[in-house]
Amino acid sequence: MKKLFITGICLMLAISGFTQKFDMGEINGASYLICIPDNWNQGLIMYAHGYVEIEEEIEAYEAELNEFIEIFTSRGFAFAESSYKRQGPVIKDGIEDTEALRSYFEIKYGDPELCIITGHSMGGIISLASIERYPYEYDGAMPLCGWLAPVHSMMKHVLDVLVTYDYLFGENNGEIVTGEKQIEPETISKQLEQSPALATLFSEHFRVRVSDLPEVIDFGQNMLKESTAWLGGLPVGNTETIYDGFGNKDYNLNQKVKRYAADPEAAAYFIQYNTPTGRISDPVLALHTTYDELIPAETYKYYEAATQIQGTGHLYRQQYVVSDGHCNFTLEETSQAFDQLLSWIREGRRPEPVYK
Repeated sequence: MKKLFITGICLMLAISGFTQKFDMGEINGASYLICIPDNWNQGLIMYAHGYVEIEEEIEAYEAELNEFIEIFTSRGFAFAESSYKRQGPVIKDGIEDTEALRSYFEIKYGDPELCIITGHSMGGIISLASIERYPYEYDGAMPLCGWLAPVHSMMKHVLDVLVTYDYLFGENNGEIVTGEKQIEPETISKQLEQSPALATLFSEHFRVRVSDLPEVIDFGQNMLKESTAWLGGLPVGNTETIYDGFGNKDYNLNQKVKRYAADPEAAAYFIQYNTPTGRISDPVLALHTTYDELIPAETYKYYEAATQIQGTGHLYRQQYVVSDGHCNFTLEETSQAFDQLLSWIREGRRPEPVYK
């Protein structure tokens, strides 16, 4: 099915007139797409896609990708994307499958004169991990709306949201973490509506608007359950967590909230894939919206600090787009960021910070 999606993208791009060569196939079980424009400048953009839950979502995702691809092909760059051998929070697969595709491109089409990696959401994590792990293969990176702190801390954040929600609003029976069935967003909405003041306190604590909580909680339980299923155990735990910030609920919350121990091997996966180090050798320009319900912009503070500790802060810049929503950038905003990254790589002009 993924190959059909990729074929559809190629047809749309062919109609646009920007590309003349398409290379589609499979590497180690992962479908891939390569687009090379008529005016190829010998540069290459490697793209890492984000978290995808189910096959049907891949179709919608890929159908919207063609305009994004044109940002790069219209500037003369070849574009390459792996669909990964499986879906879900598979950061290890994403890193390995993207690198396998980059190596394939180099063997078939030659060593590109300029190679940049970018990606949305989980792809932002993968793009940052890749430029840290393969410094000689890339000239720059543009992580888009990614979690730029340890992924283990992202999974822990998800667990904390779920268990505190379960105690404050749900049945406190653990179904939201370990149950086979999802707690539906409609049920979550109704439970939140029963305690408006507490829902507001909860939303402010986790920096998510009340209206977005059903989506965030639904997304979190799906990602955590999916990870637990294929890792064979819960990747994070909360046996030593002290919960606070919920007013007079704090004492009873810590006494009665469901506690979970992490499976060591499952935890090791997300610690290894990926814990950013801040060790970079080439420019990295990260872009985020000012309000992101799924991946808060505050996670960028970690990577900024990591680069300062490593002495690589001059190679890192983070910018913000004043917008609401996860990865809610316009094509123009993404294009402007990419042009700034190109000027940084080619001319040494580090982009200015954005405060507006």
